[in-house]
Amino acid sequence: MKKYGLQLRVPPSQQKKPVTRPPLPPPRGFQEDDDDDVEKEISRQASKNKALKEVEEQHKKALEEDPSVFDYDGVYDAMKEEVVRPRAQDREERKPKYIHNLMKKAEQRKWEQEIVYERKLVKERSKEDHLYADKDKFVTSAYKRKLAEQAKWMEEERLRQLREEKED
Repeated sequence: MKKYGLQLRVPPSQQKKPVTRPPLPPPRGFQEDDDDDVEKEISRQASKNKALKEVEEQHKKALEEDPSVFDYDGVYDAMKEEVVRPRAQDREERKPKYIHNLMKKAEQRKWEQEIVYERKLVKERSKEDHLYADKDKFVTSAYKRKLAEQAKWMEEERLRQLREEKED
């Protein structure tokens, strides 16, 4: 019958026996020098040379079948290029989704602010018109161009609003 919990005494039959290790070989300096070691070394060198010749033959045979068989760098570069190419194409093909609309809105706000500013100036001038009624008024060609662009923009805005009302 087994007891559970802390067991203070362990019967000798259940005690762990220390693991015995095989004795260490004597150090090389104390081993006897035999001719067997030289023969072993010679046979080891011969088998090594034979293995190297076999590997060299296999290497030549593989090169004859396919000259690019050992072109590891080329294969690696090609794999990396395939991974990088779709990313580069995505960058080229992808166009910003919203920036075009933001630029249009910014341009529209600029025109609207300019028109408001011009109207404000016209009101201020109309208050002072009676002082300069007898004077000549000069308008530069750049200002005329600006007024023409504003008129054109206002007409486009009016047409756009009419279209939106029809669509609604």
